[in-house]
Amino acid sequence: MEHVLQNINKLNRNLEGVIAVGNEFGAVEALWSQFENVMAKEPEQSENGGAERHEGAEREEEDEHARDNAVREQRS
Repeated sequence: MEHVLQNINKLNRNLEGVIAVGNEFGAVEALWSQFENVMAKEPEQSENGGAERHEGAEREEEDEHARDNAVREQRS
């Protein structure tokens, strides 16, 4: 029984390490997502002023923070 418990603990530590590595790419993913959204806009939409882009960037940041908080809650 002790051997099984040790193996489960080892597996848990390995999974935590994999999750930590995955979390390091969150900011990169958000940046590429924002880039993709900007590139997907029609040329007329991108000329409509910076206010829309600024609001979109704020929403992206809020989404990123929500994802980070969800990951933290899931890990605890």
